[in-house]
Amino acid sequence: MLSTRTAVIGFIAAAVSVLLPGFAHADPPSNDDFDTATTIAALPFRTTAATTGTTAAADDPTSCSGQITGSVWYRYTAPADGIVRTSRGGGRFGPFIAVYTGARGDLTQVPGACQNPLNGIPSATFHVTAGTTYHVLLFEILGGSGKVDFDFMAVPPEPNDAVAAATVAGLPAEYTGDLARASAEPSEPTASCDPEAVQSVWYRYTPERTRSVSLDKLYGKAPAISVHSGGVELDCVPAGNYLESVFTAVAGQTYYIRVADSAERAAWFDLRIATAPALQPRVNPYPDRPSVYTDVEFNPTSGDQLGRKLVSGEIRFGDGTSAPITGTPIRHKYTVDGTYQVEVTGSTNDGRTGTGSTSLKVETHDVSLTGFSAPATARVDQTKSLKVSVVNARYGETVKVRLLRQTPEGYFNEVGSLTQAVAAPGKVDFPFAYTYTGADAAAGKVTFKVVATLEDNHDDARPADNELVAVTKL
Repeated sequence: MLSTRTAVIGFIAAAVSVLLPGFAHADPPSNDDFDTATTIAALPFRTTAATTGTTAAADDPTSCSGQITGSVWYRYTAPADGIVRTSRGGGRFGPFIAVYTGARGDLTQVPGACQNPLNGIPSATFHVTAGTTYHVLLFEILGGSGKVDFDFMAVPPEPNDAVAAATVAGLPAEYTGDLARASAEPSEPTASCDPEAVQSVWYRYTPERTRSVSLDKLYGKAPAISVHSGGVELDCVPAGNYLESVFTAVAGQTYYIRVADSAERAAWFDLRIATAPALQPRVNPYPDRPSVYTDVEFNPTSGDQLGRKLVSGEIRFGDGTSAPITGTPIRHKYTVDGTYQVEVTGSTNDGRTGTGSTSLKVETHDVSLTGFSAPATARVDQTKSLKVSVVNARYGETVKVRLLRQTPEGYFNEVGSLTQAVAAPGKVDFPFAYTYTGADAAAGKVTFKVVATLEDNHDDARPADNELVAVTKL
């Protein structure tokens, strides 16, 4: 009975090992460790790498990923300076590929040489130096394993890697390239806004007519773009910034467009060259319903689709005066009511200029309280008259006057209100009556306040003269 049970268990274990290969232990490949790395003698090199059964050494570098569960190593010593590419295939997730220089325990990752399956890019391209040994690590994470096609090959530089070989650019046009296959010439101009962008390609553009040109980073990692002509940098946008580069191209003059990035970030890019959109300057007054007593604040904007700000120009206020654009808010006070056409003409730092305008209505609505008479003294249950005088000098207004009484706590509560039309120019009295109470007598006095406000959706230009206070003693 025992022998039969043993045989059954052995059969099940054998079946499981066939159906689930990972169930059975597999011997690691010979290049499982840094010291036993497979030597790549010449390029191109292609193999089927197997990571089943591999382990991770305690000193395996983790700069490309902190979760290494198994790895294999390859070693390549470059016979000459050049550009190489590592890639994997085979249709499965993983492994990662990372490339290092140095000695075991003191390895330095080659900039840009971390190929992560999570980013969907199956290859890593980097520069090699003659005589330098490169250690290529293929590693799995989270227990993954299996076979993968591994390629290691030399690749040519981008055809427009040098200034002298700059691609002749048209307009409009779109271009693509791989900055991982680009380098820097010893004497080439760099990008002032991004000195670390050292791997570059070049485009040459000579316009048949003067125009504003925009350089748009369409996709990818947004490399640095700088524009040069006659030894002068005309514009510069750093890497990682999707703001377009813009410059004014003069007919017959040649411009060199440099697209570049650091060795760590260098990747595929897409560039679009087009005519820059026209400016649509705007001026935004605040408040938009001012009076002659208002300091109106103007904030001119470029209205530029590319996001460039105005760096110069002027605002014409429509009353015969103007002010230069300085980058800070501009304030102006009008002296006469009226409708004014406010114009702004401005330029961006790339040379584009535009003009825009807006209509601003200045209208001063202003009434004032010129008198508030209340009885000097009174008795409980006595009703007496109070009178408020409203003066108006500009427009006919509908005025509401509120009569308020102060409470022992110091608050004012409304005890009456009147609304009347006040012509301009004109003066109108608002008559009130108040019956004094025992609470007023206990307090020894009543403090009244009157407040005038404009109806018809108008704000009073000087509300400070719309309140008065009077006291009656008891």
